[in-house]
Amino acid sequence: MHLYKFSRKLDRFQQDLATFKSSYSRNIKVATEELTSLREIFDSLSGIEVNRGSRRKLKLLDSHLQKLEKELSAAESDLFESLSKLWRNYLRIKNRAEDLSKERRIYRTLYELLTVVYSERNIHILLDTVLESAVDIMSAECGCLEIYNQDSSPRFKLAKDSTGSEVELKDENLKSAVTEAVLASGNAITIGGLLSERAPSGEEKTGEEEEQAEERLVSLLCVPLKTNDKTLGTIYVHREEESGDFAVADSELLSSLAEKVALAIENNLLFSELQEEQEKLIEDLRKKYEFEEILGASPQMAKVLSTVADLADTDSTVLIEGESGTGKELLARAIHFNSSRAEKPFIPINCAAIPETLLESELFGYEKGAFTGAVKRKLGRFQIANDGTIFLDEIGELSPVLQVKLLRFLSTQEFEPLGSTQILKSDVRIITATNRNLNEMIQTGEFREDLYYRVNVIKIELPPLRERKGDLELLTEHFIEKFSKRYDRKLSGIDDVAMETLLRYNFPGNVRELENTMERAVVLTRATQIGYSDLPDYIKSHSSQGDGEVLPKTNRELMKTKRQLYKKTIGELERHFLLSALEEAGGNISEAARRAQMQRKQFQRLMKRHNVTTATPEEDKEAEIPART
Repeated sequence: MHLYKFSRKLDRFQQDLATFKSSYSRNIKVATEELTSLREIFDSLSGIEVNRGSRRKLKLLDSHLQKLEKELSAAESDLFESLSKLWRNYLRIKNRAEDLSKERRIYRTLYELLTVVYSERNIHILLDTVLESAVDIMSAECGCLEIYNQDSSPRFKLAKDSTGSEVELKDENLKSAVTEAVLASGNAITIGGLLSERAPSGEEKTGEEEEQAEERLVSLLCVPLKTNDKTLGTIYVHREEESGDFAVADSELLSSLAEKVALAIENNLLFSELQEEQEKLIEDLRKKYEFEEILGASPQMAKVLSTVADLADTDSTVLIEGESGTGKELLARAIHFNSSRAEKPFIPINCAAIPETLLESELFGYEKGAFTGAVKRKLGRFQIANDGTIFLDEIGELSPVLQVKLLRFLSTQEFEPLGSTQILKSDVRIITATNRNLNEMIQTGEFREDLYYRVNVIKIELPPLRERKGDLELLTEHFIEKFSKRYDRKLSGIDDVAMETLLRYNFPGNVRELENTMERAVVLTRATQIGYSDLPDYIKSHSSQGDGEVLPKTNRELMKTKRQLYKKTIGELERHFLLSALEEAGGNISEAARRAQMQRKQFQRLMKRHNVTTATPEEDKEAEIPART
C-alpha cells in the first residue's frame, strides 16, 4: 500500500478509535449509574420486615445485583485495558509510519541528489543541491558547505537554511572552530547540548531577552568531504534545541553521503579547470592551425589554400585526397578551426586503425547490454562531435555495412546507437580523406557510388611532396627551426650539399617523412648546420646518381618509376609475408589473417593485389582468387 494512503487510513483509525472509546465510555457510565440506582432501591427494601419467602427473594436479588456489579466492573476494566493496548499498538505503528515516511523522504532526496551529482557540470548548482539535501536529510535549521584550496583558504562557501535561502550563520565562531577540528582530524564531529554563541545583531534587547538567547542550546554535526585521504572541504549542519541532538546514525548517514558526493565534487572541479584550459587551448589551436601552418609557395599549394579559404566557413562535406603523409589531417584541422564551428569539437577517426567490429560502436555508440561486455552506455563520436566536425581518415577502408550507415547519416543527420531503437540526431560537418583511388574502388565494388557522391561535394587533392619540390626548402627550414627550439639546439639551417641530396630524393612518405628526417638530423648532428652526413643512409643512397639510374623528368615517368620500385621492394616483402602466413596456417585464409592480426577482408585484398592464392608456392601461382568470400 502506498505510504501516503497508509498514513491517511492510520489517521482515520485514530479517529474511529477515539469515537469508539468515547461512545463505549458513555454506555458504561450509563449502565453504572443505572446499576447504582438499583442498588440504592434494593438497600432501601432490605430494611423492611418481610416474611421468610420474601427474604429469600431479596437475597437472590442481592446475589444477582452483586454478579452484575462484578461483571460490569470486569467489562469496564477489560475494555480500558484493551483500549490501552490498542492505543499503544496504534502509537507504535504510527511512529513506525513516521519513520518510514522520513526514510522515504531521505531516499527521495538522496536519489534526486545523486541524479544531479552524476549529471550536473555547473559546480555552483552542484554545491547548492548537496547542501540543501544535507540540511533536508538531517532535519537541520541551517547548514554550511565549504570547499578549500590547497593552501586551506576558502574556495567556495555556501550557507543555507531549511527553506533553501542563503543566510549568514549566527554561530560563525563555533562553526569555524568545529570545521578546523574536522579538517585537522579528517573525522566527523558531533556535539549536542551546546550553548549557542550569538553574533551581535545591532538591535537593543532587554536583559531577560539576552539571557534567553544565550541559554538556547544547539546541536551540530560536521563531516569532511574526502577523496583518497584528501580533504576537499566540509559539510556543517546545525539544529536548535527543540529539534533534538544529532545521533550516531545521523553522523554515519551524512558521512556516507559526503563520501559519495566528494568524488563528484572533485571531478566537477577538475572539469571546471579543464574547461578553462580547453578555452585557452582552443585559442592556441586557432593560432596553431591557421593557414600559415600549412607551408607551401608552389602553385599546387596556392590552389589548395585558395579552395580552403573559400569553403572553410561553410558546412559543405569535403573529401581530401592525397598520399599518406601529405598533411590531410592538418588541412582538415585548418578547415575546422577557421569555420564557425571552431569552438566545438574536432574529432579525428582513422577508419583503418580501428577494427571493423569496433568501428561502428566508436562512430555511433552503444547502449548498456547491446553486446557481451557492454556494461554501460557509451556515446559515439557522432554524438560527442555535435555542432563540431568529424574527420574520417582513410574512408576507403570502411566496410559495406558502415558505408550504408554513413550514407544514411549524411542524408538525414540521424543514427541509431547499437542496441537502441531510439533515433538520434547530430549536427556535424563531415570531412573525409583517403589515400586510395575511390573511383577504382567503385568499379571493383569495394566502395558505394552513392556514398562517393555524398562525401565528394568539394574535393581537395593534396599533391605529394615530389610534385612540389619547390616547397621542399621552405619545409626543411621550418622543421629545422621547430625541432631546434624543441631540443634547445642552435642551428643555422642546412648546407647546400644536404639540401641538394634532399631535392634528389622522392620522399614516398611525403611531408611526414621529411619532418621525421629533420627531427633525426637535429637530434644527432654535432655541427651548427645540418650537413650531408646527418641525413639517413637510405636517402643518400636513393639520391645517388652514380648507379646509372636516370631520375624521372615528368610526372608520368615518376609514377612509372614508383610502381617499379614498389614492385621490387615493398611488393616483394608483402608477397613473402602473405605466402609465409598462409603456409603456417595450412592454406586457411581465416587462420592466416588471425595470426597476422588482420581482418580477413584486409588479408584477402592484399592477396588479390599480389595475385596470391591459397595454393602453396610449388603449386599453380597463376590461379585467381575471388575478391569476396
